[in-house]
Order: sequence, then C-alpha cells, then structure tokens
Amino acid sequence: MPTDVPGHDDSWQDVWNRITANVGLGFLNLPSNIDVSDLIWLHTATAFQREGVWWTEFNASFFHGDSGKHPSKLVAEIARLIGITEDDKETREIVAQRAKLFLRKTIVGRKLNVQIENGKVVALPGSGSSGISAKELPIPFVTAPKDGDIVKLCGILPPNFKYGPVETDMKVVDPEGWAVISDIDDTIKITDTLSMRSLLIHTFAEEPTPTPGFPDFYKHLDQVLNKPAWFYISASPYNLYPFLLEFIKAHYPFGQPILRDMSWMSVAGLMASVSTGTQEYKTMEIKKLIGQWLPKRKYICIGDSTQTDPETYAEMYKAFPGAIKAVWIRVVTGVDEAEEMKKNTAERFEKAFTGIPKEVWKTFHDVSELGGLAEGLKL
Repeated sequence: MPTDVPGHDDSWQDVWNRITANVGLGFLNLPSNIDVSDLIWLHTATAFQREGVWWTEFNASFFHGDSGKHPSKLVAEIARLIGITEDDKETREIVAQRAKLFLRKTIVGRKLNVQIENGKVVALPGSGSSGISAKELPIPFVTAPKDGDIVKLCGILPPNFKYGPVETDMKVVDPEGWAVISDIDDTIKITDTLSMRSLLIHTFAEEPTPTPGFPDFYKHLDQVLNKPAWFYISASPYNLYPFLLEFIKAHYPFGQPILRDMSWMSVAGLMASVSTGTQEYKTMEIKKLIGQWLPKRKYICIGDSTQTDPETYAEMYKAFPGAIKAVWIRVVTGVDEAEEMKKNTAERFEKAFTGIPKEVWKTFHDVSELGGLAEGLKL
C-alpha cells in the first residue's frame, strides 16, 4: 500500500495533513517544522536559466526516521518469491536493508529551509501527499555560477537532529549545449523488469550491476559532447532514490535521477510502479526538461525495449521538432522469451518510429554498436 495512509502513531496534525492532501485539499495542510527524528532526502538538482534568472526544481522527501525498522513481513514475502532459504543470513540481511526503503512512513506538511552554497536560504513548501516537497523556485545566488559548477545544497536542521547532515549537489547548466536523457532499468542497470522474480532479486538481494559496456560508453559520451547535462529517468518509485543515486555516482557521469512520485510498502506496489503508466509518466517528465528547463539544448535519448521507451521518445521527438538528435534503444534479451518475442520485433520499432528519419533512431544489442555515432552528431 502507499505510505500515505494514516496510522495509529500519527499525530492529529499528521492525520489532518494526510486526509486533506489525499482528497485534493492540500492547501488546508498545516505545515510543520522539522523534527529531530525526521529522515530527509534532499534530491540532486539541476540549475537552469529562465529569462536570465537561475532556477531549479527543489525536491525533498520526508519520513519518520524511526519507522520501518521491522521489515520481517516484507523480507519473508520477498524471500518466498525469489527462493531465499532460512539459513542464507547474508542475503536476508541485504533484503532487510533494502526493504526498509519501502517501509518508512512518509510525512505530509513538513517544510525545510535550504542553504545554497554561495547563496542565500530558500524556504521549501510543505511536503505533499507522498511525502515530497517539490517546487520550482529561483535560486538566490550571491556569486554568479558558471556552466558545469556543482553547487552544494544543505538543509537547515534543528539541534540534535538524528539523521543528518541533509545535503545534495546541484549542477549548473547553461541554456545551450547537449543533454542526455537516459532510462535506468535495463538500460544502464541490469534489472530484468520483464521477470518479477529477477526484478526482485536485482532490487532487493544483490548489489546493482551496470549493463556491460555502458559505464565506459557514457564516460566517452560525456567527453565527446563536452560535459552535457545528464538526466537519469526511471519509473521506479522514489523509495529507491538513495539506492539508485549511489549506483549512478559509482558508475556514470554526474546527473539528476528522476524517479516516480510514488511511495509503496509492498511488492505489488513496486511492480505496478515499473509496469503501469510508464509512457505517460516519462513523457510528462521529458516535456518538462525539453519544453521548460532547457529548450535550446540538443538531446540524445537512450532507453530499452522492455517498457515504452521507443514510443515515449518517438512521441517527444514529434512534440519538440529539432530538439532530439538521436534515439538509441537497447534490445533486451534472455529474460522472458515470450515477452521478448512481442517487444523486440522490427514491426514494433517501425511502428513506434513512424515518420521519424531512420538515421535518427537505432536499436542495438551491445553498446559497442553505438561506436562513432556521437562523433557523427557533432559534425
């Protein structure tokens, strides 16, 4: 179930905020200050210009820090589904730690002040029904930044705060240049979304594994395109934000992860997030990137065949003529033969990219097949 359901340990203010947010009356929320036992994630951000003023979308997630400490039921469910034995204590402990990401209870109505490095303080609005405070706001820089700068954002916390510090990085991006929009699951990370069992193994029981060849290719792309803006978009719920952020930092160029504004406490919820409404979700986010944040940039879109990346990128190519210069789709095999027979056909790709020049889009099995394409785009 979503983590926005009132429980017996909620204060009257929590209950009021959840009820009003869930029925579309969030303007009646009673914003509250940070508690010393809150757990807060301040999300990675991108600074962009709008009419000569620097803006960013601030995102912060709020949880009751002492919740989610007893994941035994979810661990047992996952262990049963993927076949972990009782005596495999090491794997069960990994599952328990990941399961906590889904069991922490969100907080509605929390507000946070954020200190900008070389700037002033920004007040974020109260968190919404899923525990996220998300708002595009101007950045009060004192010292003007330059393209490529990494600016530190720090949450201002009360004394004796238990789960600090709360900080993240924001990349400063000029209006013009290149940008890469990359899917995460089964594009840069082995997830096997076509198989529930494999997805659960990769999400809960194993260390995340980059898709072979992709880390080196993305580093090469970063150099060829002269440090483009990077956006890593996934239909996974934001419960997995710290897990995926650590993975991206370890293997790929610095960029902003964009995850789904959902928070779930169940395996069924996770599966629904990665398989339902993915095209609508991704087109909404990409429209924001191309249409509002960085409309003058040139884009490369990279995804895979397991979900709706071909259809999503094709729709965006047509919505923003001239913006997307290349679409590259990894053809995923070896997970679910029956599903792959439907998703990996030439007919599917031809239909998705109807009306789009063949030189713009390419399907590939191994990332080495993309060698030289980025250099060609710069000619």
